[in-house]
Amino acid sequence: MTQPLSPSAHLLLSPPAPLTVGKMSEGPQTVLRFKIKGEGLVSKDYMSASDPMVIVSLKESEDAPFVEIGRTEWLKNEKNPDFTTKIDCDYFFEKKQFLEFMVVDVDDPKKIDNKTTDFIGKVHCKVAEILGSKKQTMTRKLEGTKEGKNVGSISVFAEELKGRKTDVLKIQMKGNKLANKDGMFGKSDPYLIFRRKQENGEMIQVLRSKTIDNNLDPDWEELLLNLTQFCLGNLDAPIVIECWDEDSMSKDDMIGTVETTTRALLNKEKLQLKDYKEGRNLDPGYLTVTASAIVRIPTFLDYVCGGCEMSLSVAVDFTASNKDPSDPTSLHHVDPNGNWNEYQKAIIAVGEILLDYDHDKKCAALGYGAILPNKEEASHCFALNGNAQNPEVEGVQGLLDAYASSLKNVKLYGPTNFKDIIERNEMLAREQSKEHYHVMLIITDGAITDLRQTIGAIVSASTLPMSIVIVGVGEDDFSEMKQLDGDDGVLEDDNGKKIARDTVQFVKFREFQGNPAALARAVLHELPPQLLQYMCVNQRPPKNWKPEEHLELPSGNWAVHRSG
Repeated sequence: MTQPLSPSAHLLLSPPAPLTVGKMSEGPQTVLRFKIKGEGLVSKDYMSASDPMVIVSLKESEDAPFVEIGRTEWLKNEKNPDFTTKIDCDYFFEKKQFLEFMVVDVDDPKKIDNKTTDFIGKVHCKVAEILGSKKQTMTRKLEGTKEGKNVGSISVFAEELKGRKTDVLKIQMKGNKLANKDGMFGKSDPYLIFRRKQENGEMIQVLRSKTIDNNLDPDWEELLLNLTQFCLGNLDAPIVIECWDEDSMSKDDMIGTVETTTRALLNKEKLQLKDYKEGRNLDPGYLTVTASAIVRIPTFLDYVCGGCEMSLSVAVDFTASNKDPSDPTSLHHVDPNGNWNEYQKAIIAVGEILLDYDHDKKCAALGYGAILPNKEEASHCFALNGNAQNPEVEGVQGLLDAYASSLKNVKLYGPTNFKDIIERNEMLAREQSKEHYHVMLIITDGAITDLRQTIGAIVSASTLPMSIVIVGVGEDDFSEMKQLDGDDGVLEDDNGKKIARDTVQFVKFREFQGNPAALARAVLHELPPQLLQYMCVNQRPPKNWKPEEHLELPSGNWAVHRSG
């Protein structure tokens, strides 16, 4: 007997929808691929284990309906299914993307409807929660129709879709003891031709080396070619290398040929040439690979999946220009009806996204511009939780609670200075693990009084793994904030030192009022390219690049190509 499906099971009543995620938003940063496993699924069949399938759906706002993006294969009598069908999903760092994994028991995969399909359970999560999990694997218990009943669990592993179109094969070849085709008065003038097989079986030329005159042990110059053009991205596809002797007065002579693969070239295997005429017992010589690599422009997710965590610090403006919190017109007014003020909305918009990329989900909660209890002068960097040695709080709710508590305990004062809070984050960036990228969110209501000192602190910190996001609340013109953002040219300190890279992003809150998703996008869209620029300047490859993959960073400013 079948049980009624959950409300979201309407997706089962129609055939799988096409992958329409890309239509929901323009310009995904990359594509993710999800692999799904189930464990301990409850049986919906009388005499055997369930016959499970997982339907995956996505939405890009909390109020939007879920749209199916794919489903796994159907497995017969499997309590612990390990699905081979993977699900692809467009990924946007600066958005909250919500997923639903619905597990169903299917009696007949050719006829999926309410009568033949039982609902087992489902899991809701955000894409960023999977990426922020250790080894990008999230395990959750399924929610069934009865609260508290164990119906099993699923594990979802996320990886970035490989086969990148920008990968370049870099290879340098050497000839050894090549056969002489020019007789007793000269030596061969060798060059190489690389060919790959097309689908119709024909061999096409994909690469040719330069000719080296009069040399039987030539060292050819480094060769570069897009990996897709070279081998269609398949490292094990057959590649034929032909070694020729160039003749200016007659037809070129083939010295020898060898079949190999791109993987063998990367592993620098010795390549024994064969004489092009069958039956002859001649030794044409051999080829060796002196240098080889796949040159790859890394992505933001390469670093996140390689263990780089985003560490968040939030600094709130407690200067008197915000007005007394008891005044309904104050930017710090806490509405008794539960409506968030602009500071709270900014904290939520940024914190809910960034904290998913931090394994411990903690962040430093700071304030500036207030007089603390039992103090006479204003502090320009203090802990909202009152613990100067450990200002970290748990999650977004911890931030909101610490902020609300500080409003009751400090006296709004001034002036508005940024230097101290930036230098504090700079100190953390110098001291902590290299696998952290620090993001400082500064929320302010207007002009700062230490502009030159702030510029100096920003320039000093621009060589470190950190970015600064400034959100302006209220109605000030924020012209100085735009200057810090680099709108008026490259920042330069009082000693003439210029900023090493772009690290500051300024957003005016009221331009996005009523649209928290748009605010989050505006605030966070520059963070991935800023992180990549830091890695580029320091030529730091992602930690998850394995030696056997033979991956290598490009030279030059590769972050420009990845970001733009």
